[in-house]
Order: sequence, then C-alpha cells, then structure tokens
Amino acid sequence: PPGGNLSSLDYGEIMFPHPEDLADYQYPQDGLLQVSGVIQPDEIRNPKQLDANEEECLLVVKHGLATGTTIGRVTGMESFTRSLNEYGIKETSMEIAVLPYGNVKGPFSAPGDSGSIVLDRKGRILGMLNGGAGSTDKTDITYLTPYWYIDTDIKKYFPESFLYEVVK
Repeated sequence: PPGGNLSSLDYGEIMFPHPEDLADYQYPQDGLLQVSGVIQPDEIRNPKQLDANEEECLLVVKHGLATGTTIGRVTGMESFTRSLNEYGIKETSMEIAVLPYGNVKGPFSAPGDSGSIVLDRKGRILGMLNGGAGSTDKTDITYLTPYWYIDTDIKKYFPESFLYEVVK
C-alpha cells in the first residue's frame, strides 16, 4: 500500500531530520519502537520538534492494518466534537489532526487503521486513531483521540489503572 513499511534508513532520516536529533538515537535491533510514556497536552499544543523544513511539529509514527508503518506530523490542532445521542446523554470527544509527512509517501491512514496507536519518535503515546477526512491527490487528515484524554476516562472507572513501566 502507499506509505507502507519504512526501512530503518527512511525512518531515521524522516523522524530525526537534524544532526542534533540523532545524538541519542539508535534504531531498535528488532525494529520495534518501545512504548514509554504519554505526550502531555501542553506539548501537543506547542510542539518543539523541528521537521526538515524547520517548522515546529511533532513527528509521529503508527503501524496500521491498512497502510502499514507511516509517518505524520502534528502541528497542535485540536478539535472538540459535542453531540447528543438518542437518550439525551451529552458526549464530548477530543481529537487531534495528523497530516501525512509530505505528499509522496501517501496518506497517514486509511479505512482499517482505526484503533492504531500513534507514537512520537521517543516512543511516547500520542493517541489512538479513530478516523479520517479522506484523501485527495494533495492532502489527507487523520484524527486521533489523545491518550491523556482516554486515560482520564479510564481512570474514572478504573482509578488504579496504569501503563506498565519499561523493563530493560
């Protein structure tokens, strides 16, 4: 599929576009990025990483059933969706927009990728993919729910829940 799987070289060049970014980077021997931590709202709203064009963003990666491993960029855009269901119960959801990284690699996601976990280059969880605005020949937008928002809801019902710590 477009986007598909990335080589270790492609991954390193895109996710770490500046020499200073590579200082502590080492591609995982098994090719799997270790999940460790959660990106907090302030960093989502005010990303400090720089892409290859010197623009502030969060560079993110996901592996989905439909598109394989793809890289995207988050620029701090948030959206709240409020709706009433048929029983009059108010529901609120929060979403973050993810754009594909460049137009040549294809869309960041496609139908079938929903539920994929999106990580930054350090392995921190940004969120869970829940939909998209479709793709055109120029752009596509993927939406995900930030993990910190999901975790807040989980803790309402399971206050003792937590992510496992990284075991080295």
